[in-house]
Amino acid sequence: MESGYRTLFAIEFFHEFYKKADNSYSHRDEDFNIIPTQDCETALKNQGLLFRRVPGGFIVLYKSDPNNSAKPLIPLTDTSQFRFLLTAKSPNLVYYSDLPLAGERSAIYYLHNRQSNIQDIDGTDELLLVQDTNTPYLSALDQTRLRAAQFSYQFSRESDTARLTIADRQLMPVYSQLLNKLDPDVNAGQREFSAQPDLTLLPPDLYTLAIDGEIQETFYLDSQAFRRQPFGLIDIFSNGDVPEAYRFIDDSGQVTAKTYSVRINNRATIWRYFIGLKYRNSVTPEKLDVVSSVFSANFTRKTSITLADSTQVIPFDSGTTKIPLKKAPLKGFTLKRDITTGPGPSVFEETPLPNPEITNIATETGSEPIYSQVYFYI
Repeated sequence: MESGYRTLFAIEFFHEFYKKADNSYSHRDEDFNIIPTQDCETALKNQGLLFRRVPGGFIVLYKSDPNNSAKPLIPLTDTSQFRFLLTAKSPNLVYYSDLPLAGERSAIYYLHNRQSNIQDIDGTDELLLVQDTNTPYLSALDQTRLRAAQFSYQFSRESDTARLTIADRQLMPVYSQLLNKLDPDVNAGQREFSAQPDLTLLPPDLYTLAIDGEIQETFYLDSQAFRRQPFGLIDIFSNGDVPEAYRFIDDSGQVTAKTYSVRINNRATIWRYFIGLKYRNSVTPEKLDVVSSVFSANFTRKTSITLADSTQVIPFDSGTTKIPLKKAPLKGFTLKRDITTGPGPSVFEETPLPNPEITNIATETGSEPIYSQVYFYI
């Protein structure tokens, strides 16, 4: 038999923003660049593996033994770790994704195969890499702080000394420092502390930071990734800590290829239409309505406002109904104007309304609810 390259594992990405009426997905390569880290490239090369981008994700291929297609020609070590950076192709990704709009600048989405989260998606069990077990989507639960090997950490305690400890993924201490309060004259209440850990000798991985035994944060250590500030990082492991259903190598060294999924939900917002009477300033607000013929949303007319140029603007919003943002515009939103001029049946003029731009969103409280806004002049 001849040896050849076969799939070891694959990762697929799905974003509901691109989901079509027939449940298929368009633009599956629209959101991310996927880049193996430098150490991952070395590990792939040393173990005879190939990284390949494919529509909607990527695959890692192994060269099989000529006499056994399920056996890698170069056996994988039990400590194999493959790391991939995700960088967003567009700064608008967070606007149309159901993800936090704001947060720590150094926070990344950290995904890995060391937890089991198998969910039924349209009748098929998927091996998800996200943390949320109630929905299949990426969420704030997947966020983790990214740190460089050298950093500063400030905190306060009601004591004169404090011990800062950093532990690895197995909660084994890898760094410890006893700190004294910064101001020796402060002897009551909260005392300020500052630490400058140097973790240069530690490998990139997940760590926890504790003060006097109390965990303060979990962070991912990677100086090279910190300089790039990626959207996310994926760790794929091949060892005994991986749940059996997620392992792509069994105990005998045979390949049991796996496909992992990363799903992102699209953002749904309250839609606001601001109808400006720029050219028909004689129209009264009572003559106007915003209606939807295909989406179940009741738009409510709000109190008119006047712009600096004296243009009257009538706001309408979808109330408590959130409307999803989609790549393919939703149709059926119209401005309905009563143009009846005399007795008899009412006569209406209907004008199609556009969907809001994905970046034209606003909040009134800094969080929920989130509004998508459209200014439309008649």
